[in-house]
Amino acid sequence: MDDGTSEYYFTASMDTGKSLYSLLKAIQFQECAVFSAMSEGLKLTVEEGKCVQASAYIPADNFTEYHVRTDVDVMFKISIAVLTECLNIFGASEESSLKMYYRSEGSPLLLVLQPQSVHNVMTDCEISTQTANSVLELKDEDASEVAKLVLKATAFLGLLADLERSCDIIELNLSPDHPNVSIITYGMQDRSCIDVPKSADMVESFSCDQPVTLKYQLPHIRLIMKALAISSKVVLRCSSNGILLLQLKLEKEDQRQMFSEFYILPLLDD
Repeated sequence: MDDGTSEYYFTASMDTGKSLYSLLKAIQFQECAVFSAMSEGLKLTVEEGKCVQASAYIPADNFTEYHVRTDVDVMFKISIAVLTECLNIFGASEESSLKMYYRSEGSPLLLVLQPQSVHNVMTDCEISTQTANSVLELKDEDASEVAKLVLKATAFLGLLADLERSCDIIELNLSPDHPNVSIITYGMQDRSCIDVPKSADMVESFSCDQPVTLKYQLPHIRLIMKALAISSKVVLRCSSNGILLLQLKLEKEDQRQMFSEFYILPLLDD
């Protein structure tokens, strides 16, 4: 980083922004996101109708340099659509180094990108920021975990892709007894069921002490599909309040980790 970074609330650099681009595209189902810079890393959060909340986590060790002021809250609203366009400004086939600067509240987020194949070319982008509203707090410390399921991401992606698109409701039946997991979808006229025993190849681990049945909007579950496509595994956690938490780990060649996380609220019984 350049000298004088102390005047900025936040500065960071990485050798390539490709993984960051892929992760942000995976949660880009709204125009804007809440951007938070913390000492442990970056978090960008989007929400869908107060029913779905998705976050991308980029731990600080993914950056070659990372500085954030600890005496201020570095949080603002930004267009995630514009941010991903800027990160991909040299095209998907080009690896580009990335630097980010955020001076103070109300300032734009400045990106400086340089393609690795051309050393005398770079571009800078200024993305306007807005004061961020508070995000939903969906983590309930009083709610207990009633079931946990770890699946291979590619297999779960294939399962979701095979579900009938005309269906709008998905029901998860989890039980310590065989077949352990039943996935039922409902449409206007159709009903289908897929059983997944804990011995199935796609299941890495399964825990459930008593039967639980939960229903969700299938389009909400489908929002994780882009994240599944770039992940190695997905952890499903069902809470006693019905909220479904899906945690996905992004595969990276350098073994460092990035994550995405989806909270999905259940359908209420009639």
